Amino acid sequence: MLKSKKGPCGSERGIALLLVLWVIVFLAFVCAEFSWTMRTETASAINFKEGTQAYYAAEAGINRAIIELLRIAASPRSASRVERSPDDQDAVPEEDSEDGADDLQLWLAGGGPYRFEFGDFYCEVNIIDESNKININQFLSQSKQDPTKLKSFLESQIGLEGEERDMVADSLIDWSDEDNDVTGFFGAEDSYYESLDPPYICRNGDLQTIEECLSVRGVTEEIFYGSARRMEERVLLSPEELEQLLSGGGPGNPLDAVEDEDGGFSRSEGSPLRLGLEEVFSVTSNASSFKININSASLEQLMLLNGMQASDAQKIIAERAVRLFESPTDRLPQYANYEVWKDMIRVEQPFGLNNYTVRARAFSRDGRISRSIKCSRRSR
Repeated sequence: MLKSKKGPCGSERGIALLLVLWVIVFLAFVCAEFSWTMRTETASAINFKEGTQAYYAAEAGINRAIIELLRIAASPRSASRVERSPDDQDAVPEEDSEDGADDLQLWLAGGGPYRFEFGDFYCEVNIIDESNKININQFLSQSKQDPTKLKSFLESQIGLEGEERDMVADSLIDWSDEDNDVTGFFGAEDSYYESLDPPYICRNGDLQTIEECLSVRGVTEEIFYGSARRMEERVLLSPEELEQLLSGGGPGNPLDAVEDEDGGFSRSEGSPLRLGLEEVFSVTSNASSFKININSASLEQLMLLNGMQASDAQKIIAERAVRLFESPTDRLPQYANYEVWKDMIRVEQPFGLNNYTVRARAFSRDGRISRSIKCSRRSR
């Protein structure tokens, strides 16, 4: 009769089964880890591929806009009509548009977004006339002598108030002036920026790009881009905003804006649409005061006019898409509050190589993947 072997700690019966179970658990864990790694790497490879495709689709949008602008500059059109004639179909290949409707429209500044398909992606292009913006370096130089000028402008056009307004105004002046004297109560010079992590120094000179404002004390992404910027295009997000983005929420397209009960400018969600510094300031513009070209102003820029209503701004854009305005009295007096904003506009034909900024955004058909490119041209 066989007897079970006993060790120092008692019977060893069943130890083999226990070892086999541990080996099975270990192998299951290894297989699960391997499977998870392979799924992650596969998803990363797909995202990288689609992200690269989206980038080049956005680049195609930039090149398409450049071609359109060069075509207009080489052969300026009459101001009476801006649509292409049926005989001008060779201007854009038919395959660029499924129904051919896009081929009949000139790509003018302020009239976008212009959309077309590029492979498996959609591309959305906006052309911004930088001459409708104020040269920020000239404006800050003037505001150095009178900071209230900048503060008043930030309050009326950007919507900043109180301490937030004073901090942005004082810090912008300090960033561009050549001295190290702090402006007002909220200014910032080298001592402030060197205390940050990572540290850097104040420009103390003209801004080279408008995005440089993001380095200035008090200037957040919402202040710079405005509340209409798509959340997925922003760099810094709060935990709440990140959760909102992952759940499919986020701010709407500024072109979906509607007029509220008070005649103001709001998004379709009902929250106020605050414009950003980049909507009103530029480093390439030659303008030292706010006066926009009615034929190339974007919807956002039109809304900066005192008394302009959202419905009228949209009608102006739709009407000039058919026939450009030829003078300040050409069809414009019919719009509300014309006497209030007529001195804030100029009427010029948007044909030629002006100071343009082109933004192109490409996104997949399901909207999961998107890439954006921005480029600027400054006329000499």
